[in-house]
Amino acid sequence: MDKDTTKSTFDEVLKYFPFEKFYSLIKETAADRYIKKLFVVKLLYIMFIAQITQTEALRALAEMLKDNTDMQESIKLDSISASQLSRRLKEINSDFWGTVFSQVARVVVQKTTNHAIPHAYRIHIIDASTITLCLNSYKWADYRKTKAGVKIHQCLVYQNGYAYPDRAILTAAKNSDKSQLDELLITDPNALYVFDRGYVDYKNWDEYCEAGIRFVTRIKDNFIINIIDKKPVDGTNMTESTVILGSNKTMMRNKLRLIHTVDTKGSPVVILTNDFNIGAQEISEIYRRRWKVELFFKWIKQHLKVKKFFGKSANAVYSQIWMVLITYCMLLLLTRVNLKVKKSMLEIQRLLKETIFKPFNDFLEILQKQSTSTSRGRRKTNHKEQFEQVLHQVKNGDILFLDIYGLELNCL
Repeated sequence: MDKDTTKSTFDEVLKYFPFEKFYSLIKETAADRYIKKLFVVKLLYIMFIAQITQTEALRALAEMLKDNTDMQESIKLDSISASQLSRRLKEINSDFWGTVFSQVARVVVQKTTNHAIPHAYRIHIIDASTITLCLNSYKWADYRKTKAGVKIHQCLVYQNGYAYPDRAILTAAKNSDKSQLDELLITDPNALYVFDRGYVDYKNWDEYCEAGIRFVTRIKDNFIINIIDKKPVDGTNMTESTVILGSNKTMMRNKLRLIHTVDTKGSPVVILTNDFNIGAQEISEIYRRRWKVELFFKWIKQHLKVKKFFGKSANAVYSQIWMVLITYCMLLLLTRVNLKVKKSMLEIQRLLKETIFKPFNDFLEILQKQSTSTSRGRRKTNHKEQFEQVLHQVKNGDILFLDIYGLELNCL
C-alpha cells in the first residue's frame, strides 16, 4: 500500500473513473448547457457520496455539504439546495448514467482481467433481479395487483475467483428475463454464457449455436428431449447425452449436450450446453458459478442505496440504480486494483463512510491498524466447518458473513 498520501481519500476512490470519456459524453449530450453551478460532475460526486454514506434524502445531502468543509473542498462546491439537486436529477436522462456505467464497467474489465488466463475460461453469468416498489408511489412500474417494481438484467464476468459487472439493462419488472437476453449477449467465441431456466427460447438457442455463442443452462421438467446417444462420464456417476430439443414446429435444428449430475444434497441436476469440448465435470462446475450473480444482487441490495429513491419517476429510479452500479464498480476497483489488500468490499465501504473526506494517509493508517489487530498469525483452517457456515448463510439470505470473511464461494 505504497501510495501518495498527499491525496484525499475521495480522489483516490475515483482514481480509475474514466473522466475523459465522461466529459466527452457531457459535451456530446449538452448536459451542462446553461448550467452555472451544479455541473454534472458535481452531481456525480454528490450521488456517489450518497451511496457511500448511505444518505437517503436530498435535504440530508444538502445539509451534509453545508456543514462539512472537507466535503466542500473535495467536490469544489460550498452549498446546494435539495430543490436544486432534485431539479438537476430530473434534467439528466437516466440513459446518460447508463452510458457512464458502461464506461466504468469497461475500466473494470481492463484493470481486473488477467490476460494470461485463456479467454475460454472467462465466464459470463446472466440473471435478473427485481427491486420491489410501492405501487401507490410508482404506478408506472406496476407488475402485480398490489406491487410495483423494476428489474436489473445483469451480465457478470467471472474470472480468477472474482465476479465483476459488465453489461446491464434496466426495465420495469413486468418484462420477462429472457426478453433482454439478446441485448446482454455479445458474439464472442471466447465467452461462455451461463444462465438459469428463465431464459428458455429454442429459436434463440438455434441462433446462438449458429452464431458461435456458447452457453450453459439448466432444463425444465417439461422439455421434450430427443436423445441421439448417451454415455457415462468416466470416473464419475455422471452421464452425458447428445440431444435435440422440441418436436414438430418447435424442434431445434442444432444438437445440444445434456449432462446428468447431482447437487451437494444428492438431488438430480440436468445441465444443457452447446459446448462439446469442455469436460462434463467442468461444465457442472461452471454452472455452479451462477451463484456469483445472486450474491452480487444481494450485496448491492444490502449495502448500497437501492431501496429508497430520491424521486418517484422512472427516470429518477433508473438513474439511481445506475449510480448504484457505478459505485459498486468504483469500490471494486479501489479494493481489488488500487489497494490490493485482503479486505472485503464491505470493510472498505464501512471505512470510507468515516474517512472519505479525510487525507488518504488517514485512511491507510486506519486500514493498517485494522489489518494488524485482526491478524493472529498462522491458523489452521477448518474447511469443512467454513463450508457448512457458508451454506447456512446462503440459505438464510445473509451475505454479510460471506463478505466479512472474504469468502469467494469457489466451492459453489
